[in-house]
Amino acid sequence: MNKTALDLLEIDGDYLEGGGQILRTAAGLSCITGRPIRVKNIRARRSEPGLKAQHLNTLNTLAKLFDADTEGLEMNSQEITFLPRRDKALRQTLDIDIGTAGAIGLLLQPLLLVAAFKSEGLSLNIKGGTCGLGAVPIDYYPNCIFPILAKSGLRAELKIFRRGYYPQGGGEVSVSIEPIKYPKPIDLTQQGVLKRISGLSVASRDLIKKDVAQRQAKAAREFLEDKFSCPIGISAEYVETYSVSSEINLYAHMNERIILGADSRGEITKPSEVVGRQAAQILLDEINSGAACDTHLADNIIPWLSVLGGEIRVSQISSHTQTNIWVAEQFFGKIFRIEGNTILVDNNEAV
Repeated sequence: MNKTALDLLEIDGDYLEGGGQILRTAAGLSCITGRPIRVKNIRARRSEPGLKAQHLNTLNTLAKLFDADTEGLEMNSQEITFLPRRDKALRQTLDIDIGTAGAIGLLLQPLLLVAAFKSEGLSLNIKGGTCGLGAVPIDYYPNCIFPILAKSGLRAELKIFRRGYYPQGGGEVSVSIEPIKYPKPIDLTQQGVLKRISGLSVASRDLIKKDVAQRQAKAAREFLEDKFSCPIGISAEYVETYSVSSEINLYAHMNERIILGADSRGEITKPSEVVGRQAAQILLDEINSGAACDTHLADNIIPWLSVLGGEIRVSQISSHTQTNIWVAEQFFGKIFRIEGNTILVDNNEAV
């Protein structure tokens, strides 16, 4: 493709959900397709609009990998241009420090995609937040996303060395991703039968005396034991963190590597029992929906679906999911069909 100004794809960063998701998906697909982009009105309706540290780190990392020409990559910028000049990622190892509690899980969304399709393999060492408001917890990647995408050819591994909570962050993870050699369409349509439920309740060491991790785990386990007869194992642990907080992550293991996830995070005004029951209720709702793709996965999987093709049955079509569909169709045209809670796309052979 001749990457001239005539090829530049204009994207409204204020569409639907209007958050950083548009920017991440657009930049990732720009690297996948080689299509230059201009994104305007970035996070325009947010209380603090424009680029934040997390978004800058994502864009700067992609720019390094694909030797991109860029404009507007500075704090609070509401318009950027991004023109990738390489078809494959240049580097194989990167160290990234978000510098805040910005979510590592959100930064990983486009990096995982480009590493799988446009690299010779990528190793990342990332510092930032591992669990936060409005972001997929980092545990969700090795427990849900990686196993589910393994059926389409993904091979990836993630290790957590330190957890990082708001406001100081300081979490540390390493991620290794191998390129997909034999891509297969995504098939997440049949939920199957519930086999077991697993989970991990985590709290900062400062909360040991209050038994926060155990209380979260117990509340979740008792709630779920009242609803299901399958094995339920939820462990509890305490970790060193710069900022004090807690979280609980739950997983329902179904047939054929279908894994539904749910999570809840601790807050000063929220009792530990409420945190545990909240995550359990979300998991119950996901299971009862009959879907094979939970709410977190639905919006995360759309860019992959646009490249690989396939079909998913989701628990709900959220604004994030609708937004990602819209962004993907800016690159590939009207490729998605929505029938009830089922989302389908033919393989457009983007890669």
